[in-house]
Amino acid sequence: MRAFVKNAGLGFAISYLHNSQMHDYQPDFIVRLEGEAERYLILETKGYDPLAEVKRAAAKRWCAVVNAHGGYGTWEYALITKPLEIPSRPARYGQT
Repeated sequence: MRAFVKNAGLGFAISYLHNSQMHDYQPDFIVRLEGEAERYLILETKGYDPLAEVKRAAAKRWCAVVNAHGGYGTWEYALITKPLEIPSRPARYGQT
């Protein structure tokens, strides 16, 4: 991990549709990953959330669209439900 920021007051939100209404999902953190290329991870830390799968799907669609554009680096999304998972996850995203 090169850097991270808590997504509080930044205005970064991902829109999603639920029960025929638009909502904004504000993930917990944005992480800049190590490496030569611009790589980012949208990181959500959460316990039980009945809309977790809806939000995850919206975030993955958002990443796919931004990655297809190609002008903003590469983006990934991760949902962590257990705090002990966090130390084991960075290797999965190309960090050492």
